[in-house]
Amino acid sequence: MKRIITAALAVIMTLTIGSTAGAYLVEPQVYRQIAAHTVAETARSVGYAETSDIIRAAQADWWAAQSEIDSQLDLLTRVVWFEAGSNWISDRQQQLVAAVVCNRVADSRFPGTLSGVVYQQGQYSCSGRLYSISASAIPARVRANARAAAYGQVECPSNVVFQAAFRQGRGVYERGYNTYFCYG
Repeated sequence: MKRIITAALAVIMTLTIGSTAGAYLVEPQVYRQIAAHTVAETARSVGYAETSDIIRAAQADWWAAQSEIDSQLDLLTRVVWFEAGSNWISDRQQQLVAAVVCNRVADSRFPGTLSGVVYQQGQYSCSGRLYSISASAIPARVRANARAAAYGQVECPSNVVFQAAFRQGRGVYERGYNTYFCYG
């Protein structure tokens, strides 16, 4: 039985980790958590103790995925704060900033990771100072708006990959106070 559960875990992990382009930024990590939870529950249902290697490995993987989610959300929140963190910037504009970053991660023309997109040369001028402010100093509203985009809860077409104070790309999707959100 241990070999069956271990093999099932390997298959689930290959399927979920192998597909990093998803509907939202944290999708692969959420799938990892679902897989880890499923493996642990299956092991428990057939009598494995909480201290068994299988359940401990599943728990460790669940927490590793959670750590990655937390790290991704922190970085995305910081980008939104520096790009659109003023109190007079609407929630919608903050959400669109986050959505553009997420869309770029999924777009083959940009690096396939959040840090790759954020630190890509010439893209986000704030990238050099993202950690100059403590996470607790960033308003909860900014965190909530970044989180909404990371979980795919912001209405924004996936081909909206540009944001700037000027029009670019293949047309304007939406215009915020001082920012154009444009199709790529």
